[in-house]
Amino acid sequence: MRTVRALSPLLRRAGGRDARITTALACTAFAVVTALALSVVGGLLAFQGRAAEPVANGEPVFGYLYVSLAWTALALLVVPLVTLGGAAARLGVSRRDARLSALRLLGVTPREVVGLTLVETAWQGLVGAVAGCLLYVLLIPFWTLFVFQDRPFTPGELWVGPLVLLAALVVVPLLAAGSGAVSLRQVVVSPLGVSRRVRAPGLRAVRVLVAGVLVLGFIVVSVAMRSFGAVAIGVLLGSFGTAFLALNAIGPWVLRLFGRRRLRTARTPEQLLAARRLLDDPKAAWRVVGGLGLAGFVAGALAVVPALAAAQAERDATAEIIGRDLTTGGLLTLTLTFVVAAVSAGITQAASVLDRRREYALQHLAGLPTELLDRVRRREVLGPLLLVSVGSAALAIVMLSPLFGFLALTSMTGPVLLVGCLALGCGLVLAATEASRPLLRSVLAETVVRAD
Repeated sequence: MRTVRALSPLLRRAGGRDARITTALACTAFAVVTALALSVVGGLLAFQGRAAEPVANGEPVFGYLYVSLAWTALALLVVPLVTLGGAAARLGVSRRDARLSALRLLGVTPREVVGLTLVETAWQGLVGAVAGCLLYVLLIPFWTLFVFQDRPFTPGELWVGPLVLLAALVVVPLLAAGSGAVSLRQVVVSPLGVSRRVRAPGLRAVRVLVAGVLVLGFIVVSVAMRSFGAVAIGVLLGSFGTAFLALNAIGPWVLRLFGRRRLRTARTPEQLLAARRLLDDPKAAWRVVGGLGLAGFVAGALAVVPALAAAQAERDATAEIIGRDLTTGGLLTLTLTFVVAAVSAGITQAASVLDRRREYALQHLAGLPTELLDRVRRREVLGPLLLVSVGSAALAIVMLSPLFGFLALTSMTGPVLLVGCLALGCGLVLAATEASRPLLRSVLAETVVRAD
């Protein structure tokens, strides 16, 4: 522990401006994770409170329906939030791994390397969690603008309480530390390989088999539990996690195939370079667009909401309120998911520019103009973005077809909403990735290429 305490502040200072930028990005990501997670939990607690103490007609009957829907929204959001937290913990991972591998070669033990990473990422998680708690408090007045069950929320209903805030201050740093420790596997096992920039083993087709089994299991469970009411809801909430796991398993493999095809059809320098980068590290490309893949899945899953809301509105006044709330809740869940995806993409893209600092600088010194490198960076994101968003939404519709059929496609409202949401989500993600453009120009402005 004495070595960890001595080296930890030195390593933070050794990273220079890059370390300060990645630290700020990581803390921002953890703040967003904490604020949105607390907001969603606050909504869940509000619906539970209304179900326990109803004050309006219909709430004794339908109150627990809203609780079930709130749990569904939480299940749809928790994986994107955890993914964003993991991406935050991986910021600057290549430069950090290079410094830690050098320490390993100088005699620092694997336990001390892990300790250094845990201290760094947990500290970032704690700072972000504190900022996120403050942001959650500031967002409470905004959430009170939304009307559910024909009445708006009150700040008291949305307040999660000190115990939940304390839990967030513990869980978020633990999430950060755990994600950072997982990323250290190559440093601990092969520090010389990291120093020599040895490539990790390629992706294997077994990912497709794993993803296929998960998707098939989801469909089988949906069919088997369709008539079991509340039990079906509970099982499906857990099954959403398996669907997200399937996306994460197959996503990088699909992007590698996409990169191969783009490489064969490349006709311009930016197309060629973008395809080579995508093929070189599809996992890195997935980390940029993976958040939108999860958001696209949520959009496909919620495309059925307009049809369900219209069916409810034809019954009576209470059903009309439920239908209206279904639409509001679905759109709110989609918006939060796309915000998380945009933040994740922007932060990951900025970290990617810093991690590739040496590569960019050498290419620029070799004669590649800044405008070309900027077009390559943009094309590297755009192709996978469109592929992942449309593919994940289609996967959601197919997986949920045993429950709802193709209800989302029976009227124009569902497809129009789906296309609009995907277009908005892609626009948000592209705007977030464009925020790294000034950072790329500042990297290329340096005339000295550093060895690290």
